[in-house]
Amino acid sequence: MQRVIDQTDELLEDLDRGWSLPSSWYTDPAVVELELERIFRRTWQYVGHAGQLASHGDYLTGYVGEIPVVVVRNQEGIEGFVNVCRHRRHEVMSGCGNAKIMQCPYHAWTYDLRGCLKAAPRSDREPDFHIEDYPLLPVRVEQLGPFVFVNADMNAEPLSTYFGGVLEIIAASGIDLDSLKLWSRDEWHSDSNWKTMLENFLECYHCPVAHPGFSAAIDVDPDSYKLTPHDWFLSQVGYVRQSALEGQSKVKIYDARGAIIQAQYHLLWPNFTININPGFPNLSVDVWCPDGPNKAKGFSEQFFGPDVSKDWAGELVEFNQKVGEEDDDLTNSVQRGLGAGRPDRGRFLTNSEYLIVHFQKLVVKAVAEK
Repeated sequence: MQRVIDQTDELLEDLDRGWSLPSSWYTDPAVVELELERIFRRTWQYVGHAGQLASHGDYLTGYVGEIPVVVVRNQEGIEGFVNVCRHRRHEVMSGCGNAKIMQCPYHAWTYDLRGCLKAAPRSDREPDFHIEDYPLLPVRVEQLGPFVFVNADMNAEPLSTYFGGVLEIIAASGIDLDSLKLWSRDEWHSDSNWKTMLENFLECYHCPVAHPGFSAAIDVDPDSYKLTPHDWFLSQVGYVRQSALEGQSKVKIYDARGAIIQAQYHLLWPNFTININPGFPNLSVDVWCPDGPNKAKGFSEQFFGPDVSKDWAGELVEFNQKVGEEDDDLTNSVQRGLGAGRPDRGRFLTNSEYLIVHFQKLVVKAVAEK
């Protein structure tokens, strides 16, 4: 892998010419280790919606490059900690909820909501043991609108410097982020590398072939469906088809009529995606993480405006699930092809897939950075 990293300049030049990363970047366990350390532990990772942290004692748990983290609302606001006990390194909190204290279920070491150790059974028998020496380790916590992110790198640039511009783009769709309510959260696993899945997300070149329902609802013609690379987030914007509004689609779709006529799909580096579909106020997010070299894991959340009916929300969720299943079939096949290693490099169409090129450049630069 070090040999590949040493070829950073060559890889970046090849990407400009349309040549993809070598297949080993999707199948080699050593690449995953570098990605966890140099990408996921140094970037902003989404853990949940601020609505879940509205009251004193509310908490969420998650992972940042496989580091367990807990985010809690205390008297100071929202703070985050490495969710690992200073004793035997058991995870302290699990899931989400409300708590007055944070207590490890292994030996009952107990921390307050500021992360300070308050009780350690039998520690009074230990010489030179001082409770104040063993607080939970801190992590950075910031919000992008109502979305709560964590960064294990305490020296990271503020979240807004990376993604602040996406809020204006989302607002142009007609979505009021602060009005959205969490509908569901589901965890998932895939037989594809996380990059394989996100590269599929970053182009709609495949949509007319692989997504008949999506293409009937959204105008995916390259002159109408706009791809825009920003430094740290990548955006796709399209519009509802007139035939969908008139109920004239030739395949089954959801009812796309409503105040939201603009479709938006954003990737916030490295692994947080936002989806807005035409119709009533709606938004979904996904988090995509490595699960070894040939698999990925993550979770999806669905949000809707407060006045959206359960029937319409359920209809859109079903539509999104269908598109997701179609994508899974595609990316699983790609991963099998990558596993073959023949051919070792793919050839992009740079006019239709330049968001992928931008993404792969970010991957190469991050992995090469010590």
